[in-house]
Amino acid sequence: MQPLKLIIEGDFWDCQIYRNRLYLWYMDGSVGVYRWDDIISSIFKDQIDDILVKSAFIEGDYLYKLNNQPILNDSEIKNLLLKKIKKLSAKNLLISNKKLRKFEYSRQDNIANDLPTDTEIYNNTLFVITDSGLIASAIHRQHTKYGVSTRSQKLWDCPLLSISASKNTIGMAAGDEGAFELHLNNYSYGIESLGLEEVDNKVYRVSDRHSSLVNWAFASLYISSYVSSGFLAAFGWDNNKSSNIESRNRGFKRIIPDTEVFQKSGFSWGCQEKIYMANTNSIDVVHYTQSKVSNDNQDAFSLLENFSNDSITGKVISAGTAYFGVIVEYDESLTVLCSDQKIINFYEPVVRWRVYPRSIRYENHLHVIYEDRLEIYSFNHDYFIKQEDKVMGIQYKEKRTNKNNR
Repeated sequence: MQPLKLIIEGDFWDCQIYRNRLYLWYMDGSVGVYRWDDIISSIFKDQIDDILVKSAFIEGDYLYKLNNQPILNDSEIKNLLLKKIKKLSAKNLLISNKKLRKFEYSRQDNIANDLPTDTEIYNNTLFVITDSGLIASAIHRQHTKYGVSTRSQKLWDCPLLSISASKNTIGMAAGDEGAFELHLNNYSYGIESLGLEEVDNKVYRVSDRHSSLVNWAFASLYISSYVSSGFLAAFGWDNNKSSNIESRNRGFKRIIPDTEVFQKSGFSWGCQEKIYMANTNSIDVVHYTQSKVSNDNQDAFSLLENFSNDSITGKVISAGTAYFGVIVEYDESLTVLCSDQKIINFYEPVVRWRVYPRSIRYENHLHVIYEDRLEIYSFNHDYFIKQEDKVMGIQYKEKRTNKNNR
């Protein structure tokens, strides 16, 4: 099943989407904030309440919630949805620069002096990293001139390569300096039992190993490296059985190199319950059980599949995981290995790409920035797959809605 595609013309550097607002960083250093639902409404007009349009672009978990319900098990309804998806995927959906301006909430200077190395949005706050460090600024404010507050705050002055937010914590990859965590003001997971060295105000060192890319694997961090082996910084929860996770303590266990997980070398990355390693035309997939991490790890990691395909070749540049599958950037292509075993290749140089696995509205989105446009892909096959059986992609479980989710 082909994904739906929406093209937005422009000279972009980065993008984010959060709570009905699309954030676009332009190459001239400015940031544009746009009303996403209004953009979709303008394209589809009287179809905006259609179940497919809603789930494809506006509320990505809508059909996930129906996954185990009779409606999606009804072959007639399922076939109708698949037919409509196929029809919609053939359409040329284009937003010109001129049309985009109609939905502009604000256009302003970047809160940092330079184009960002990476960005993240969490709890109505935009986090931006440049060579000068980590900066934060409030967003999604009502009745204000700018979509991003001009009153930014410098949180740390260490040059960083990648950031990822979860559990009131910013995981940070700092290259040769290692991996770190910044604990936000509302952190409540038993800081005294964390087991890490505090190196700056609310900043804790996780590891001194080279760190290029950071992702969350439940309470743990998975760190990828472009010059060395990746590793899992394994954390766990205490034995407090409270259903309120914020009353439990999170504690560090140990560093587990990827060679210990896969028994070989390659580029590795992880997110939630799966860890991956890519080599030339092959990807290994391992299931990770956080509660079973011990000194020997025999039960914590189990090989799910060694996937080989001659259509995926080249040096791995970067990789990530979404619900709909795995995204690998090679030196000659961007490849999506879908959860339904399909492979989709994009053969064009990429400026940047993003997925949103911690979102509750845009988890089916893949945003790909090219030299002259942003292409937004909506993947819709994963709704019809038995989640516990899939190898590629994160297993969907209904998420608890709170102010930190987008």
